Amino acid sequence: MRLRLLNVGILALAALAAHSFARGQGQAPFVQLEPRAMARVVYFGEGANPIAGEYAIEYGKPEWRAEYDAKFDELTRGKRLRLGKDWWTTLSTFCPLAIGEKGELKAGVYFLALDCSDKGDWSLVALDPEPLRKSKLDAFGSAQTKGGARLPLKHETTTEATKELVIQFLADEAKPREQTLEIRFGNHRLTALVQPKI
Repeated sequence: MRLRLLNVGILALAALAAHSFARGQGQAPFVQLEPRAMARVVYFGEGANPIAGEYAIEYGKPEWRAEYDAKFDELTRGKRLRLGKDWWTTLSTFCPLAIGEKGELKAGVYFLALDCSDKGDWSLVALDPEPLRKSKLDAFGSAQTKGGARLPLKHETTTEATKELVIQFLADEAKPREQTLEIRFGNHRLTALVQPKI
């Protein structure tokens, strides 16, 4: 009798596992074909090492909607926010970066989000991708993330609005070893000084 019950239990578990596996395998994947944008900086070296330093941000470009402005503070203050669209906005750097007055990142790869305090202070959040890979957390779950390196950003409004997200590194001809990281959406502009350690 015990052996029969054990066999029935094993068969039930096997059937449940097979059903779950088939259900997961039967779903068609979402294949994204929309192109992504990139902001990239390269410092060329000499001799055997042609690259002295390099870093890039890749991101999807969501469109800005005018109705966001009506509830901007409600949508942003006290919240961690997704930056970009679709796959994680990703920073890859071959060299350490000083960002803002006190922020610093080691060479590596980071998933990026935005953070706005209750007082309206903005930060770029650089997240370690490994825990997010393990938990299979997509970028739409940015608000659920914890920790990360907070890199202060200056916020200002502009007279000219962008139709979609734009991220770029703006060069300073007088200081070739630094740029301004600029993030623009609608008539909002976030900036921070970037200095590579090369």
